[in-house]
Amino acid sequence: MGAMGEDVKAVGELARRLGIGEGERVEVAGEIGADLRRELRAAIGRGFVRSGELDAAVVAVETAKDAAEALVRYRPRLRDTGRIWLVTPKRGGRWQLEQLRVLPVARKLGLIDNKTCSLDAERSAIRFVIPRALRAREAGGD
Repeated sequence: MGAMGEDVKAVGELARRLGIGEGERVEVAGEIGADLRRELRAAIGRGFVRSGELDAAVVAVETAKDAAEALVRYRPRLRDTGRIWLVTPKRGGRWQLEQLRVLPVARKLGLIDNKTCSLDAERSAIRFVIPRALRAREAGGD
């Protein structure tokens, strides 16, 4: 397949990797990149939100402090099945060390990290969600 076919295949790939779909309430913060921003907007079929409940937050972070602050900021607005994606630079093993500093903060907020994915050569993303057991308790034990 030629380059044009490859370009068509790549359209929407970043949004699919993050599991973002039509009609979702998504907030974006920081410099996540023009391509990702465009794909997310196309995937949800609407603009990004700035208030209210969230299905997803996609947040660019550089340090463990940035990451912890993002988790604290977005956790209260997260719907039961929502997720927070932290978009991080790929800098060798440095982010993995930073990630270890973020995990205790996530746990205190009732979040777990359950997926990572590569976005491009320079960035990756890590997903934080509410564990299913906690979702059931928050929903009244159903």
